[in-house]
Amino acid sequence: MPATYTSEMLAFSDNVLSFFMKGGYSLRYEITFGLVLLVVWCMMQLASLLQKPNRILKKLTSPENSPRAAGKESTLTARFGGSKVADVALTHPPIAQSKRIDQIDPALLRSPSWLVPQVTQMCRAQVQQAFALYRAALSAGLKLQDVPQNDCENLFVALITSAIRTCQMDEAMQFLRDLRQQGLNVSTSLFCSVAKLCTSKHLFAECLAVYDFLVEDPNFLLMDRTIWSCLLFCAIEVQAYDRCAFFFERLRACGVPSHKDYGNMVRLASLQGDWQLSVRLVQDMRETSVELDSVIFNTCLAACVGAGQVDRARLLIEEVQGTEMLADVITYNTLMKGYAKAGRMDECFEVYKLLKTRSVTASQVTYGILLDGFINENQFDRAVQVFNIIVQEGCTMNTVLYTTLIKGFARAGVVDHAMKVYERMRTERNVTPDLITFSILIKANCDADHLEEGLKLLEAMITLNLRPDEVVFNSLLAGCAKQANAKLGKRLYADMLSCGIRPSNATFSILIRLFHQCKILEDAVEMLRSEPGKHKVDPEPRVFLQLIQSCIRERQGRRAVEVYEMLAEQSSPTASTHSNVITTCVKLNMYDTAAEILGIAAAKRFRVDSRDADALLDGAVRKHKTQVAQDIATSMTKLNLTVGPKLQAALASQT
Repeated sequence: MPATYTSEMLAFSDNVLSFFMKGGYSLRYEITFGLVLLVVWCMMQLASLLQKPNRILKKLTSPENSPRAAGKESTLTARFGGSKVADVALTHPPIAQSKRIDQIDPALLRSPSWLVPQVTQMCRAQVQQAFALYRAALSAGLKLQDVPQNDCENLFVALITSAIRTCQMDEAMQFLRDLRQQGLNVSTSLFCSVAKLCTSKHLFAECLAVYDFLVEDPNFLLMDRTIWSCLLFCAIEVQAYDRCAFFFERLRACGVPSHKDYGNMVRLASLQGDWQLSVRLVQDMRETSVELDSVIFNTCLAACVGAGQVDRARLLIEEVQGTEMLADVITYNTLMKGYAKAGRMDECFEVYKLLKTRSVTASQVTYGILLDGFINENQFDRAVQVFNIIVQEGCTMNTVLYTTLIKGFARAGVVDHAMKVYERMRTERNVTPDLITFSILIKANCDADHLEEGLKLLEAMITLNLRPDEVVFNSLLAGCAKQANAKLGKRLYADMLSCGIRPSNATFSILIRLFHQCKILEDAVEMLRSEPGKHKVDPEPRVFLQLIQSCIRERQGRRAVEVYEMLAEQSSPTASTHSNVITTCVKLNMYDTAAEILGIAAAKRFRVDSRDADALLDGAVRKHKTQVAQDIATSMTKLNLTVGPKLQAALASQT
């Protein structure tokens, strides 16, 4: 072979080897993963081959295939402690694997030794079939009195608990009725199982119903403290408060109630507002050395504070002062809230100082109670003092605290201070103004005739992805009314509708005020005629009355009558409404308008006070409006209102 050819072959081999080595290196991860999968597959196949002989051996040695199992009952009896039930369970497969229920021999159904294990086994996974098998046994003539007591207990425990577990309480109650109809009593142990299971499944009313059914039997005796505790809890959960005292007394007759039982009773006392009961329970816990935790203690305090017994709550705190870790920040907040609600802010602040001396860390709620209390009592200087304390102590401010302070300045009419707090709030990290913050600020600025600031706040609100509500738009519309800016008001109302916010009667009232200020009452009349129906709002009579009086004040009598007719179509105007309209007309000498409105009221048989009609007639006579006076007198006759002799004489003298 030529040397040249040999060298070429060697070079070619080196190139091929180099190519495969480079390719193998670049695919090293893929190759490794494939090898791992191959090894795992081989191990699984090996394990399957090793288990196959075991399965065959197990099948060959199973009791069903054993020649001794079919004929030697004594062996099975010995293995299972002489239990016939266990023997039958082994020698009879489940019904679902053998035959249908209606094909079973009735004699077999009547046999407790066969029936009980079948039903109890099926109750684990085939609940409906277990119920059907039991019913079939009763139809076949099974006598529950003939069933051994232990087997009967096991049978009904399985049936009733499986019914409760699958939330079939009607079936469970029927099983209990079956026992009673057969002359058998429900054992205490069975009811204990039922009560515990019902409570765990939150079937509180059903648990009480089972108890009520069982106590119909005079021989039923329950002395299990745990079950009385369950019944007490169930009664509280379904608000059967009238039963709780009895359950608790029965529980106490069985021994000292537990911490949980006392907690339930204190919660009951709080729900009923019975502060005296809650205090007695706490004292009883201390006397019997039952653990008293802060939750129960604070619930008792809340009951006292809710009933206005703040001083008794304060005394209770002092009584347990030595108890370690019992009075926490919630304890003092509850007491402070009670003093603040009663307007006793000096004592509220004293409790705050007491909290500090006892090394309890004040929370944001603590400072919120102080701020809100001082603001509600119009003590704004002290509210600012609390705010300064918060800053000095380095307490983290939140949206609620800032908004509470803003509300105080807004209520005091110091809008500039409120805006300063808002600006500071915006510089805080993790503190963002909410809808309530903006609502208060926008209303305060609009009330102070700072409409431009209100509009800027609206823009800032939208920037923060907060959706303005009806209150915000109503405040801005009121600001437009104050400045008589109808163009801006109409635009804001359109924006309000485009945001999907439905106007209310308050909105319509503000719009009427806006249109009145702008001297465009025709727009107000058209708005009241069309807008409420368009947005499915029933306009209140006060809105019609407002527009009627606005028209009268602008001496637009024809429009006033038009709006009154709209009101008459909507509802029956009251005597008070007529009194307001007539009084306004008399003050402005618009007797013809009042007479026309009175004529409509007479035609529709609306109620008008005789004193208002007399005043209207008297004014028309004194103003020598003869025809108007006659129209008024005619309307009064239709309304069965008597015209006095003096007015009759004066009217006659003018005709």
